[in-house]
Amino acid sequence: MGCTVGKRLWRACPAFLLLGAGASAADPEPDIRHIELGFEQRVRNENWNNLFDFSHGADDEREQVRYRTRVWARAPLSRTIDLFVGLNQETNQKFGKVNKFDEVVFDNAYLDFKKLFVKGLSLRIGRQDLIRGEGFLMLEGNPGDGSRSIYFNAANLAYSFRKSKLELLGILNPKRDRFLPRFHDQRKILPEWDEQAVGFYYTDNNLSRTSIETYYFYKKEVNDYRPRSHPQFQPDRHVSTLGGRVVQRISKPWSATTEWAAQWGAQHPGIPIASWAGYGYLKRTFDHAWKPYALGGYWGFSGDDLTTKDKIEGWDPIFGRWPKWSELYIYSQFPEVGVGYWTNTSMWQAEAGFAPRKPLGFRFTYYHMGAFHPFAQRAPFGTGTRRGEMFQARVDLAAGTHWKGHVLYEVMPPGDFYRDKGRAYFLRFEVIYAIKTAFHAGAL
Repeated sequence: MGCTVGKRLWRACPAFLLLGAGASAADPEPDIRHIELGFEQRVRNENWNNLFDFSHGADDEREQVRYRTRVWARAPLSRTIDLFVGLNQETNQKFGKVNKFDEVVFDNAYLDFKKLFVKGLSLRIGRQDLIRGEGFLMLEGNPGDGSRSIYFNAANLAYSFRKSKLELLGILNPKRDRFLPRFHDQRKILPEWDEQAVGFYYTDNNLSRTSIETYYFYKKEVNDYRPRSHPQFQPDRHVSTLGGRVVQRISKPWSATTEWAAQWGAQHPGIPIASWAGYGYLKRTFDHAWKPYALGGYWGFSGDDLTTKDKIEGWDPIFGRWPKWSELYIYSQFPEVGVGYWTNTSMWQAEAGFAPRKPLGFRFTYYHMGAFHPFAQRAPFGTGTRRGEMFQARVDLAAGTHWKGHVLYEVMPPGDFYRDKGRAYFLRFEVIYAIKTAFHAGAL
């Protein structure tokens, strides 16, 4: 189970919920509401090799099946307040090893105040998912637990007006969960350090052909769990991130998307941080029954020059540590800074896709991957800046309203950024079954 703080919060929940329910006791009219229940079972069969070192000399091939089970419920506490709670468990069965049941965690537990004292004002507080834009800056709150969950412990005060929304966010993600109980606790490391952040996110859709998003976040990363002697130990730091995203619909078949951000701050004992990241791509759709499309663009994350010690230039992905661009490569990043840590990377992208029938979709992607600086301090790295060529193919299938799945294959011949030249691959088969139901909760 959780630590003392988590237990105290858990014991306080009933009282807190009663207070929330009592907040709208004066509502003038009753309302018939529904309680929603949901269940999802996901099964992934994965096979990969050479992801960590691009070397045929090491025996690091892995075959595994990942079973993730999720259950959730949404219940109205009043006409304007909902409670959402979700439980999650994922067990990895590695072939040739004993299968062990993993921990059960709360991947969501929040109160949704849909209306407050000002028109357009709302508040969501508790454990929740936060996905903004394409997930470039914000999607993953727990990179250390793999694909099990993406939650944030957060408060989101939002004000909506016309076709705009301004969100004020406060985030607290400790390296080990201490806020809610865990069953069969495995003491997992979620991020490598304790994370705190505050900021705003503004979305504007008032223009007919242009969408605009802008944001600012101040984040602290402290108390790295690794010893100071560890080559990847990170001293305490604080970093500010300011950026924006624009989607422009140029004409019916053409659209352009770009997002750029700058970072500044300091790392103990006062080393300044100055970094950047961004992307831009052009997309073309075609008027055909198969709905084909093509896109091309560039993605860049500034890198730290390890030959200088007076400045940190490497991009900090703050809450963007997830496999947006590659399932294979997030593991290859582990020897640099950490899993899913997108930094010191440039990628030219070309992609095409089509859907020959409504439930079936195909996607083919190519990345030419490089680095701004070599990382030759230790194995498995070489002395160059060419990371390699990434090839991806994916097939998606949806069968009815409850079943969906996909097949994903990625392969990467490495460049001179790495010492060895063993080709890496990643293969996954996934099936998901999901069902949702609802029933009357009565008059509230």
